[in-house]
Amino acid sequence: MSLLRRIKNDTQFRIKLFLCLALAFNMAYSIFMFVVSQVSSSDWFFVMSIYYGLISTARIFVFRQIHAKKGEISKLNTLRACGYFLLIINLAVSVMMFIIIRKNQYVIYHQITVIAMATYTFTALTVAIINSIKYVKKHEHVYSCVKIISLICASVSIVTLTNTMLATFGQDNALLRRIILPILCTVVSVFIVVSAIFMICKANLYIRILKDEKERE
Repeated sequence: MSLLRRIKNDTQFRIKLFLCLALAFNMAYSIFMFVVSQVSSSDWFFVMSIYYGLISTARIFVFRQIHAKKGEISKLNTLRACGYFLLIINLAVSVMMFIIIRKNQYVIYHQITVIAMATYTFTALTVAIINSIKYVKKHEHVYSCVKIISLICASVSIVTLTNTMLATFGQDNALLRRIILPILCTVVSVFIVVSAIFMICKANLYIRILKDEKERE
């Protein structure tokens, strides 16, 4: 009961706990993707395993920055650093995704793989949306990084799940795959780029405001 009470009342502890759980699932999913990529010779899953591995490093970085005594500028620098990191890796991974799509190469996966991915994707998306709504009006910049990273992970998972389902269950309709997948990839890529730019611009704006306030003092 004391643990449940602390989870309910201590925001910093709760964020750290859920971030550790998300990190564990993230790393497990990255390993799962890598194993499936090797078994099925899937370039897409190999790229995604690298992507989730990089996202795990971002979560570790944010975890190390969650500290109640950190100054406002330090927290804003964390937000900006995450924005740049997400922007760089998304541009790189987006290019690789579109190259793989243009190859028009698909692999039929086992149904258990599809079920596991669907479970992870819908769970991650639900948790990310609920947490984002909960903290949307709070000016906790490091916590914002956690929520945005969660949303981005869930968004990329939707693309991977869609690709897997179309390859496994829609192999007789290649035209549908060639239409839906590029559109979804574009939408998700734009969402991630906009989120990353938002993080960078928000951090720069607040840093400028804080520096101006210090100069007036």
